[in-house]
Amino acid sequence: MKDLNNTTKKILFGTVGAAGLFLASSASVNADTTHHVVKNDTVWDLSQKYGVSIQSIEQLNKINTDTHLIREGQTLTIPTTGKTAAKTATKTSQVTVKAGDTLWALAQKYGTTVEKLRQLNGLASDAYLIHVGDVIKVDGQVTTTTTTNAQATSTVSSEASQTSQAAATASSEANQTSQAAATASSEASQTSQATSTASSEASQAASTSQAATPYVAANHVTYTVQAGDSLYTIAQKYGVTVDSLRQANTLGATLQVGQSLTVNDPTKNPQASVAASQAEQTPAQTTTTSQATQATQTTQAATTTNQVAQTTSQTTSQPAAQTSQASQTTQTSQQTQASQAQVATPSSYSVSALLSYAQTFTGVPYVLGGTTPAGFDCSGFTQYVFNHFGKNIGRTTYQQQYAGTKLAVSSAQPGDLLFWGAYGSAYHVGIYLGGSSYIAAPEPGESVSVKSFTYYQPSFAVHVN
Repeated sequence: MKDLNNTTKKILFGTVGAAGLFLASSASVNADTTHHVVKNDTVWDLSQKYGVSIQSIEQLNKINTDTHLIREGQTLTIPTTGKTAAKTATKTSQVTVKAGDTLWALAQKYGTTVEKLRQLNGLASDAYLIHVGDVIKVDGQVTTTTTTNAQATSTVSSEASQTSQAAATASSEANQTSQAAATASSEASQTSQATSTASSEASQAASTSQAATPYVAANHVTYTVQAGDSLYTIAQKYGVTVDSLRQANTLGATLQVGQSLTVNDPTKNPQASVAASQAEQTPAQTTTTSQATQATQTTQAATTTNQVAQTTSQTTSQPAAQTSQASQTTQTSQQTQASQAQVATPSSYSVSALLSYAQTFTGVPYVLGGTTPAGFDCSGFTQYVFNHFGKNIGRTTYQQQYAGTKLAVSSAQPGDLLFWGAYGSAYHVGIYLGGSSYIAAPEPGESVSVKSFTYYQPSFAVHVN
């Protein structure tokens, strides 16, 4: 019996050793690739470059799935295609477009690329828009994935099970011990997960509590929202930033007329500015009145002189009167021409007017391909705002990046366009408000809103000519 137990233990150790060598070999074959993030890199670019999904990169590197933010200099682990065995067919099939479908989403779903979908369906090289009900050809099927390491473990487990059947008594004892250890490990893992979940929920609750408490400085004033107001115009009146207004108030998606706002540490006094402007206008009005009185007196003196001259010599006065009438006619004609010239000269719009107009669309929902206040996409929103002021910047993000002078983000001024993505292949656009704020139609499921690019840096700016 002792010899049988020793033989069984040798068989089991040999099998486990073989399994370890097999798994170690599998791990070395499927080693992940690392990538050093450079300027203008995005998760989408890396997924296209390495042929993997955005979700796999973000899950492996714990990237926020809402912002998709990566930093220059960050080292990312890229899952290799050898880590999973993908079973796809190359047969071409047809798919009917549903609500929410995009070329990129279909490419990810069927294991192909946007460029291949464009070529297969005869679409333009810059086409992104597809419509519900369109029939799209695809050259793949929904990808099914089986983990290679799991197959290896299953194979080794099968071999171990077959070997253990040769020594029933020893194998049974070993299996019972292994099951007890596995149960303890599973319970420990569940406990760890529960602790991690509780910690995460507590952290989120603390973060929410902090965000919900507005900050009010010792030096502050209260402002009542009026019709036509926006956060940007109020910030300009008081010489503060839009971010400081957000920190001092609990704000919803839009401002309401009559709403009371706290303004921390104002550097301007709008009432004092209005009073100064009125004081400047009063001397000017007095001067204008005085000049009008002098002109009236001069005209009366000229009339008296003209009457004396007419009494002295009617012959002489008649040519003079004709000359005076001709002079008056000439002056009237010149004044009329000058007045017409002033009316014909169009007034140029101000940046503050453009920014205020843009913010009136806060809350309009994002609609793919949308170009009206019923729904905007990112480039449809910017096109609509600039068209209102007579500026034709093109319909798509691709066209709008060439609508003016390219600038570094650090050199951008309020009213300039901000772009995300490399110059020539930008994929998102918004309007710069100043500081770290911009307004845009973000993405499906959201609406036009003012955002901060502190954690979502744009790639370049364009000043519209």
